[in-house]
Amino acid sequence: MIDYLKFSLEALLLTIAIEVIVALLFGLRSKQELWTVVLINVITNPLLNYLITVNGYFHLISQTTILILCLEVAVVLVEWRLLVWVLRQSTKKMLLLSFVMNTCSYLAGLLIFR
Repeated sequence: MIDYLKFSLEALLLTIAIEVIVALLFGLRSKQELWTVVLINVITNPLLNYLITVNGYFHLISQTTILILCLEVAVVLVEWRLLVWVLRQSTKKMLLLSFVMNTCSYLAGLLIFR
């Protein structure tokens, strides 16, 4: 249990760090914009990791890259809609931002945690 909590916290902090950097590169600068990115990740990242862990424990669906990518696509879509809703910015820009943030954090997670 402690290992799971430690991994989850490390994954969340890595995700937040990377996604805030990407948000800055996309021109998000205000405290509201950056806190929005942080808070959205506080919601989506633990939920994603929990679903992957529960699936692995109960063997509900074959734990494949396809499953992980499907869950990541769901996260991109949820984060995109939340970004548009909270920040009231262009839907295209927020979709691209969500995609790039999540791609970068996913790839960093692969490099660090595997």
